[in-house]
Amino acid sequence: MSEKLAFRLAVIAAVVMLGIGAVMAVTAAPCRELPMSALTALELARSVDDLQRIFGMAGDACRAPITAQLDRANLIDAAAYIPAYAAFYALVLFGLGRRDRLVGWIGVAVVVGCAAADWIENAAMFQLSAAPDAPSVWMPVLVVATNVKWVGLAAATTLGGVMLWRHGGPVGWLGLVACAVPLAVSLWAVAAPVAAGRWLVPGMAVASVMLLAVAVWGSFAKEPAAKA
Repeated sequence: MSEKLAFRLAVIAAVVMLGIGAVMAVTAAPCRELPMSALTALELARSVDDLQRIFGMAGDACRAPITAQLDRANLIDAAAYIPAYAAFYALVLFGLGRRDRLVGWIGVAVVVGCAAADWIENAAMFQLSAAPDAPSVWMPVLVVATNVKWVGLAAATTLGGVMLWRHGGPVGWLGLVACAVPLAVSLWAVAAPVAAGRWLVPGMAVASVMLLAVAVWGSFAKEPAAKA
């Protein structure tokens, strides 16, 4: 696959990803006030108390609506959003990797691993949303899968930034900084999920916008010769 084709497919994947993200919106209110979105709070749950902040207590009227919407969002995530974002990041990294092949292929492999971790995360969230009132073996599964996903995706975007930096010029430095933002935020979230949770999606958005800009530009720019 050529660099230009990879970038053009990445732009298509980004459009699909944005469209799917819009229909995944959770509008039902959580049972208690949260410092982040309900979906992110579920991803970062670490205890039964964290789950009950989202789903309330057994018999609470708020439980059914938020459970149904979160399950729906996770179903769409597993069926469509994960493949779309994995395609976007992998294709951009593949395109950049036409001039930096080792780093590019490492990035693609990391993205594939993150997608697998995300599917495991989805399975854990389905189990926990069905029974949020008691300790579950799925809680540590969720913790590990969520951290692998967020830190892994952040590492992948950072590799994209490294390739932009290695290509040179001021855009390279800007790309490196923008693409490294998710790494700082995701590592913060590992240590302090409540404090950092609200910044996970915005942090990833900074890198994603940069990579999308690269893909749009690369869709029309003249292809350089690939490095061995």
